[in-house]
Amino acid sequence: MKMMSQFGMVFTALLSASLYAAESVPLQKTEVVPVRVEMCGTKLFADFGKAAFGTLKVEFSGAPVAGKLLVSLGEKLTEQGTIDRQPPGSVNIREVCLSIQPGSRVYQLGIPSKPFHQNAASVKMPAAIGEVTPFRYAEIEGAAMTPTDVTLRQVFVHAPFNDSASSFESSDATLNAVWDLCKHTMKATTAFGVYIDGERERIPYEADAYINQLSHYACDLNPRVARATVRHLLDNPTWPTEWSLHMPMMAAADYLATGDIVLAREHYAALKQKLLMDKARGDGLLVASAIVDWPPAERDGYNDGVTDPNKRQQSGPMVNTVVNAFYYHALGRMALLARALQKEDEARDFERKAGRVYESFNRVFFDSKQGLYVDGEGSKHASLHANLFAIAFELAPRDRVAMIADFLQSRGMACSVYGAQYLLEALFVAGRDDTAVKLMAARTQRSWWHMIESGSTMTWEAWDLRAKNNLTWNHAWGAAPANILSRYVLGVRPVEPGYKKFLVAPQPGALEWVRGKVPTPLGPVTLNITNAATFRLDVELPAGSCATAVLPNRKEGHILLDSKSIIAISVGSASMVDVPSGRHILESR
Repeated sequence: MKMMSQFGMVFTALLSASLYAAESVPLQKTEVVPVRVEMCGTKLFADFGKAAFGTLKVEFSGAPVAGKLLVSLGEKLTEQGTIDRQPPGSVNIREVCLSIQPGSRVYQLGIPSKPFHQNAASVKMPAAIGEVTPFRYAEIEGAAMTPTDVTLRQVFVHAPFNDSASSFESSDATLNAVWDLCKHTMKATTAFGVYIDGERERIPYEADAYINQLSHYACDLNPRVARATVRHLLDNPTWPTEWSLHMPMMAAADYLATGDIVLAREHYAALKQKLLMDKARGDGLLVASAIVDWPPAERDGYNDGVTDPNKRQQSGPMVNTVVNAFYYHALGRMALLARALQKEDEARDFERKAGRVYESFNRVFFDSKQGLYVDGEGSKHASLHANLFAIAFELAPRDRVAMIADFLQSRGMACSVYGAQYLLEALFVAGRDDTAVKLMAARTQRSWWHMIESGSTMTWEAWDLRAKNNLTWNHAWGAAPANILSRYVLGVRPVEPGYKKFLVAPQPGALEWVRGKVPTPLGPVTLNITNAATFRLDVELPAGSCATAVLPNRKEGHILLDSKSIIAISVGSASMVDVPSGRHILESR
């Protein structure tokens, strides 16, 4: 990694002094007007359009009659169009009594805390904000009233969020709806100032937080919540093996996105411990069972279903592909951070260890007869997970990628909403963007569309109740498409920290057109892509940045930059072009 320029160091110093470096996250309250208010029998019913964590504000137009009202807040409707009071899984329903006092016209509903949220590990709401609950719908009963008698507002609690920082639109209406679902999830789940796993537990988990971070940064590059989450998790770690390895990944993702090395500078020793290097044996591979995926039924038969006898929630073998794929990737991320902190000797040591893991991984885990990676040492079973992580983290040599990608395509979405993050990454890395886009736009039971058609406006904890019978409807680790659409379909990824140099490598699959906006610290990158016989990329880069554009080769083999034919670097079936800041039009004919 090149040393940061003087401009880069000045920019980072300014960034550190700005809101990006704030220790705490100021929460906001936004009042949301209902999209529909009507009488439902004797009940007053309101639909606020989208679910949010918050409470309800009730304002009477005249002097209300003293008494008690029963207020119901929920995420799901019955087939009859009323709030579902016996929803499946951990889908939310709250019933709260509101006491009306003579002469008082305005009320904000006080939400009682759930007993489970009193657990030490659950994140608590600040007293100044008060308790919240996720809801889209409200019903009020107990007094004769009509929509003209009262004004209702959803009091939406969230961290600062720039709704206009990002956008995505394509020729596929389903994919557009999936983007909207995931982007709203990013904003709505910031209500606690750290990333939580959903309403049921309200506990930060490392893998959840990493996916949440990637998607949050793709929608609004404000790292306050992510940084607060990293600090929380360093003090309150969770139990899965790979979750520990996500911590250097989070710190590196923050550094690459913002250009600020603050997390590694403050927590370098703690992040280094998260690598679990003490579990490595002589050939460099870690000896540790893996969570692989969650819930366990989503592991695609990993290790033939045999679990670790000492950690029953994890799967063997004790030397396995998933843990070691994460270990390899985390070592590389830690080397990046060490070099940014001018710890050159340690950076080289992390790279040497990663090189040893790479060699041993391919020697121990690859089965030449199957042409696939098996689940671990001594295993004959080749799962989706053993192979998707090998490609996602670029452990598979180039000559193996095509046959492994064929296997991934044949298995489809045989993983959880968590595993989907890495499956989609693997497919894009392998050049199977058509398959990846189709999976995101699918209308099957294991799809984001299924969440939408079921009535949810935030992503789920699992694909459906059959996968997890206590699933929540407000779990951000299910929102992988938000970052995948930005990083791979639009193709904008940082090459140098802070997006001073970045990649624009659109992979639109069979989409006819795509356009969008990606936030960076220097300003937005806007793109308008036409995917036809002539591939056309209309891109605007912010001042102070530059990019390498990667375009698919077309029949004639001509690349034009601003209507002028240029000589591009050919890489496989694509061409690479360096692009300065400003607006440019590139064509591949």
